[in-house]
Amino acid sequence: MPKNLLFKFLRLIAYGIYLLSLSLVFLYDAGLPELRSEKVTAKFNENSLTERFQESTFFVIVVLCFLSSRRHRRTSPLAFLMGGFFLMAMIREFDAFLDHNVFDGAWQTLVLAVIIGVGYRTYHRWRSLLETLPQFVTSYPFGIMIMGMLITFAYSRLMGESILWQTLMEENYVRNVKNAVEESIELLGDTIILFGAMEFFLLAEQENSRKPEEHAPAPKQQVQAHRL
Repeated sequence: MPKNLLFKFLRLIAYGIYLLSLSLVFLYDAGLPELRSEKVTAKFNENSLTERFQESTFFVIVVLCFLSSRRHRRTSPLAFLMGGFFLMAMIREFDAFLDHNVFDGAWQTLVLAVIIGVGYRTYHRWRSLLETLPQFVTSYPFGIMIMGMLITFAYSRLMGESILWQTLMEENYVRNVKNAVEESIELLGDTIILFGAMEFFLLAEQENSRKPEEHAPAPKQQVQAHRL
């Protein structure tokens, strides 16, 4: 079996195991007696383990994007732009903490600072960004990340609408159920984005390693063409 194919197969297994392990996080926040001794009333709130995993996932995504921007010159503008976007999403996850412990509107201020910084750098490298963008949007990491973003920023919000659950459950409406569905779907989307960011980083690494090999035969071809 080729090493590249084996590596992809092992990543697929790792991704599957990680997704299965998230069920333990959901069971913990649900108050499963085997996982936690204390009784939980407000489940899947801002201090839940699911919320911590969401924040940690965005942190890893941001690190992967900025690391890719630093290591891969050709995709640097695009990776930096993506890193800035997900950094803003990560800051948004800390909105309650920042507003309570720093000042009201702190997270909006930080997001605005990120927009200015990322926008300034992107403006000065927009030509390079336009060159790499068409190739990225046709790659499989882009498809993975877009799917995750749709789940996180769109579908989870729709599934978290109180009116939906109040209509569905009527007098048996329980807010914890709504929170569990919304937060677990959001974490699923975040995780898929993480997989896409990892694949983007590995794809850029692979392309970097191929560059010398791709350019090596060129001189010989030019010499042969000259002789003919």
